[in-house]
Amino acid sequence: MTNKFDYLNHASGPIRYGLTNDYMFRAVLQESNETLKLLLSALLPIPYEEIIECVITNPIILGESIDDKTCIMDVRVKLNNNRLINLEMQMGHLDNWCNRALFYLCRLFCNIKSGQDYSQLLPAIHIGILSDPPFSDMDDFYSEYLLTNTRHPHIFSRNFSLRMLNLNQLENATENERVSELYHWACLFRAKTWEDIRMIAENNNAIREAASHLKILSEKEKIQQQAESRERYFMDMSCSRNEGIAEGYSKGSAEGYSKGSADAQKAATQLSLCLVQDGRIADLERIASDPVYYQELLKEYGLD
Repeated sequence: MTNKFDYLNHASGPIRYGLTNDYMFRAVLQESNETLKLLLSALLPIPYEEIIECVITNPIILGESIDDKTCIMDVRVKLNNNRLINLEMQMGHLDNWCNRALFYLCRLFCNIKSGQDYSQLLPAIHIGILSDPPFSDMDDFYSEYLLTNTRHPHIFSRNFSLRMLNLNQLENATENERVSELYHWACLFRAKTWEDIRMIAENNNAIREAASHLKILSEKEKIQQQAESRERYFMDMSCSRNEGIAEGYSKGSAEGYSKGSADAQKAATQLSLCLVQDGRIADLERIASDPVYYQELLKEYGLD
């Protein structure tokens, strides 16, 4: 009989759909309650032994087709019947992520029915696992936001919490964070090959448990199809966004520096697209008001 860990032991090569794919993330947590408990233990953080029960309150039928535009992949969890948690794996950039996160956190906190007393409200926590954080100057590996007094260091309530795990900031993790379970989970989320995962999981049973379920689900055709659908949806969104950014900046640059010259408009468009493709968004913003730097970049890309 095949042991679930055997799937991981024999896996090799690139990971087609890892846990940063929000469908695969949901599928693994929904398929393995043990993995869900282990992840929550690391994120909250609380001892694993204190997690008596965790129930996903918005399950989906794995493998069935979903509507990418309306289906929310966030995983809502009721923990020990005394707190609510919303887990979000964000695959790409969202300009309105802060408002989105607040909206879902507020909905999560409004968890009493008509006639119930406010004392029956359960604490609510929204946890975003992000590859592209909403703040450009954010270098925290893991952060928590609470309602606080703006003049004095007084926390209004810990029952309304928004947290962010920034997968782009593993290098900035503190010494204490680097030896935490959460750091190993972040490494798992960022892993690109099965060989990478085996190294992370070698002496970590929690990671081994999650990775084994990831491998098993990765072999199921219907799961693959839905994971691919989600990846394609976010790629299309990203392309549309980048094309809009490039078009806007190229138009502004061309009008500002060339007075409408057709050749300059073409050069500005090409430069903007190159900057977007290279992820140089800060440079893209700078050229709108810095003609000297604009000319330097035209020369750098051979567009002058």
